[in-house]
Amino acid sequence: MTNHQLNQIFESFSPKGHVKHWEPFGNGHINDTFLGRNQENEASDFILQRKNHKIFTNVAGMMDNIVMVTDHIREGLKKTKEGDIDRRVMRYFPARDGKWFINDQKGNYWTLFLYISGSHSVENIENPEQAMMAAQAFGHFQLQLADLPGNKLVETIPNFHNGISRLNDFRNAIEKDAAGRVAENRELLEQLSTRGDEMTLIQQWLDSGELPLRITHNDTKINNILFDENNRPLCVIDLDTVMPGSALFDFGDAIRTIGNTAVEDEPDLSKIGFAKDIFEAFAEGYLTEAGKFLTQKEKDNLAFSCLYMAWEQAIRFMTDYLNGDTYYKIAYPGHNLVRTKAQFRYLEVLEENREKMENFIRKAG
Repeated sequence: MTNHQLNQIFESFSPKGHVKHWEPFGNGHINDTFLGRNQENEASDFILQRKNHKIFTNVAGMMDNIVMVTDHIREGLKKTKEGDIDRRVMRYFPARDGKWFINDQKGNYWTLFLYISGSHSVENIENPEQAMMAAQAFGHFQLQLADLPGNKLVETIPNFHNGISRLNDFRNAIEKDAAGRVAENRELLEQLSTRGDEMTLIQQWLDSGELPLRITHNDTKINNILFDENNRPLCVIDLDTVMPGSALFDFGDAIRTIGNTAVEDEPDLSKIGFAKDIFEAFAEGYLTEAGKFLTQKEKDNLAFSCLYMAWEQAIRFMTDYLNGDTYYKIAYPGHNLVRTKAQFRYLEVLEENREKMENFIRKAG
């Protein structure tokens, strides 16, 4: 994209400022992001982002969700008379037609928001202190939204963490056996399937109202938190997947990644273990904020949510493998099977540590 093309898109929005130069920004794999330096004196810079509408098929709904969430957080910050609000919550700009996105001549979707100066992100959690700060940030994000009903948001990715739906997809893939891979993996398929009754409990509780429907981030990685110059959390970013769901999904998904001593597709299963110190720091930090609003049933099932998210990811990888690798990008033949085995081994490790996890959460909460 040329500066001229990006400026044409920028001018379709209604910010105060002028940009001469745009440069690629960040290392995201889904959206294309550009940083524009504001030529106005001491004015904030801008981020222009092209949304991947092949993944996010309902961009209008996604932007409605984002704006509702950021507006709610902004109003909460005003009530508590917080300073520097534009550094504590993302600020989006509407297009001149009033929408929160514009379409270019090729049908691409673009959004514009304020760049938060003096901020940085961290790619990986390297120690318990970072884990605690990340957990506090995500817990505080949920706390800020605890009084906004989840059903006000659009489910932009239907059934994203719906265990019942994921299990049905998995069993349908076994039945169809599109790639002829069932016979050689029957033992692993059986192990995953037999856990289905327990693993669908969270969705059953949501459906029955035993768990409250909340607003969830759905991508609780540390690189979705901005930190200030003193390495203190400023705000949670990358809100494309903000949707209705259970608070358990965000907690469990964080531990699915940071609690594992190995990478997601580790072929050597002996390397997969449980990072107890990281888990405990994250759980403690999360509960300092989320403990203010979570119900007892939610607290009682935080440890279980970690098992659930590992199981869900395992059957998602396996479903794709059985279907012929049509969803996830693979680096080599059998990659999805390697991923499945690694996730399943991590699930077993979490099962072995479940009682310890529950005891720690009980004491911390």
